[in-house]
Amino acid sequence: MDITTLWRALAAIGILGLVILIVLWNGWLSPVQQIPRSIEIAILVIPLLFFVRGILHGQRNTFIAVTLLSFPYALLGIWYIYSVQEAIYGYLMLLASLFLFFGSLLNVWVMDKRDKQRVIKTRSTK
Repeated sequence: MDITTLWRALAAIGILGLVILIVLWNGWLSPVQQIPRSIEIAILVIPLLFFVRGILHGQRNTFIAVTLLSFPYALLGIWYIYSVQEAIYGYLMLLASLFLFFGSLLNVWVMDKRDKQRVIKTRSTK
């Protein structure tokens, strides 16, 4: 198994896990709702949906953008951890956002390392 496949799978688990978690929790499982469910789901899920295809297809620029996008979700997860009724939601959101962050970051790192090695090999063969 290729190491980039592992990191890409971790990032895919993170982004799809966040989408599914947000829809399930805010749609059906949430004990307390401050704003309408549809608005909260839209605000939290729409930014993730722009990047799902790029993650699944392994596009490098998408992984770079998603590393930055995962921070607000991690902070939101930490915020929810301190709410007694929504602590489990916070822990799961934090876990999924960490999967997304580290999967994307390490995937870009491995891709860059391989590209650098390819450039060095092509220069030495010329």
